Amino acid sequence: VVGQLSGGAVTSHLVNWLSPLKERVTIITGERGTFVADTLTADLTFYANGEIATTWDAIAKFRGVSEGDVVRFAIAKPEPLRVEHENFRDAVLGKDADIVTMEQGLTTVRVAEACIESATTGQTISLTQA
Repeated sequence: VVGQLSGGAVTSHLVNWLSPLKERVTIITGERGTFVADTLTADLTFYANGEIATTWDAIAKFRGVSEGDVVRFAIAKPEPLRVEHENFRDAVLGKDADIVTMEQGLTTVRVAEACIESATTGQTISLTQA
């Protein structure tokens, strides 16, 4: 699925249920480098664009931007199901909780329906906030 977000950024989503490869990765590319968030292992890595040009002409054509430093961030990795249950508990008790709102859930359903419609019709579907 390829889409354009409200701010103009282009997004691409690849969902593959056929492959035995279990990959849960979000990649965000910017002008200074790329963040890779692996939600399966809870790792966050930043690949900086390099400032040293590749001098080997034959490989430079394939490499694009030169490679810079790579930083893997040390972040807490709590067990996801436990966190989900704790947030639900807090919401039921009226405490602040980081859970998906009904509006966010509805938006997700609308996007999924638009993806199915686009796949069925071969047309671009435009979603606007109601």
